[in-house]
Amino acid sequence: MANKLKERVVIAGVGCTRFGDLLETPELRGLSLQELAANAAREALEDAGLTSADVDAVFVGNAMVHSSQLPATYSQLSKWLGGQFKAGVHFEAQCSTTNVGAAMAAMAIASGAYDTVLVVGVETTRTKVKGMSPWERESISHQTTWMWTDMAVNQAYQVPQGYDIFSTYNGLVALGYCRKYGVSIEDFDRGMFELCRTRCLHGSLTPKANSQETLEAKAARHGFTDPYAFWKSQHNPFVAWPSRLMSLVTTADGASAMVLTRPDLVRQGTKPVEFKGFGISYRDLPWYDEDPTDWEFDRRSVAAAVEMSGVDVADIGYLHTHDCSHISSLCTAEMIGYIEPGKALDYAREGRLRFDGDRPMSTHGGRHAFGHAWAASAGSDTYEAVQQMRGTAGARQIAKPPVAAMIHTHGYAMIGTTIVLAAA
Repeated sequence: MANKLKERVVIAGVGCTRFGDLLETPELRGLSLQELAANAAREALEDAGLTSADVDAVFVGNAMVHSSQLPATYSQLSKWLGGQFKAGVHFEAQCSTTNVGAAMAAMAIASGAYDTVLVVGVETTRTKVKGMSPWERESISHQTTWMWTDMAVNQAYQVPQGYDIFSTYNGLVALGYCRKYGVSIEDFDRGMFELCRTRCLHGSLTPKANSQETLEAKAARHGFTDPYAFWKSQHNPFVAWPSRLMSLVTTADGASAMVLTRPDLVRQGTKPVEFKGFGISYRDLPWYDEDPTDWEFDRRSVAAAVEMSGVDVADIGYLHTHDCSHISSLCTAEMIGYIEPGKALDYAREGRLRFDGDRPMSTHGGRHAFGHAWAASAGSDTYEAVQQMRGTAGARQIAKPPVAAMIHTHGYAMIGTTIVLAAA
């Protein structure tokens, strides 16, 4: 049967480093790229009750060669990951990388080619190699980071500062959403404030998040007693009107990993979740047609994942949608059917998207609070989904652990990837 995994596949273990800055974040300070990746892999293997000797293949992804100096990630990391002399591949799908790797691993296992596969994503978007030394690092300016990511777009259209992701991903989508549903700019701004407050709350409850400060605490630190006044102040300017700075991605360094295997190989005492299905759909510029809120490649990705998994959207108890742009993540959630069309801002204002709401989303803090480490980020999203399904997410735990979860990511530009997990 087309679009079906021939055999069952489970995620037996997950790992993720703290997201932050290799020069400043205490848990990361001084680590090399090799150590960063190895730490995530070690956690995933220990979580699965396995060692590298139990792994048949290692898939390692990295998108930003400029910052990592790892143009052949698998071969350079094979010793650090215990994968030397085993099958391996270096791949990249930009910000969808780790979950595209999980899909490749699931296909390899379901086909019978391998029994167990380790998938690792590693990225640095805050720091880069200094000079020619693999050990010394220095900060990257945001301008440089976005200039480098422009190279992921069709270069026939890309010129320095000639293509701006912020306007395309945020401002135009926001204006299209307001026009489509008759939302005033003031109501839009208030809804984005409430959504950011939710994401910051989630980050404050997540020990591995890049930012662990609530929006209220951040406002107080800048001398504001009213968080909404802080939201509308010069500390949160418009980046692509009507979207503000704190509705955007926060760059980070980090690594994530997962171990996929056959159900009969799961070790006693571990808590696997089933990898039920995936959908991947590519599109280059332009990302949308007449309606800037409607992205066909996402629609196809979600439909393929739902078909393969056999999981009804109504049964999804946890959702993450790619939120480099908060408004685009809400548009995706509405398209999926997790949120009623045109109601996402209401859901945000009513607290329904919080971990303790009835439509929990991105309970680790998403791309703003947890942070965005390009190739590692999809794995961090899956890490969070697995924790929620196991009931081990701590202070941010959903009261009733979800029996099904959907994780949607964008790979810039543009790889719409959706995976569906279910209780094993």
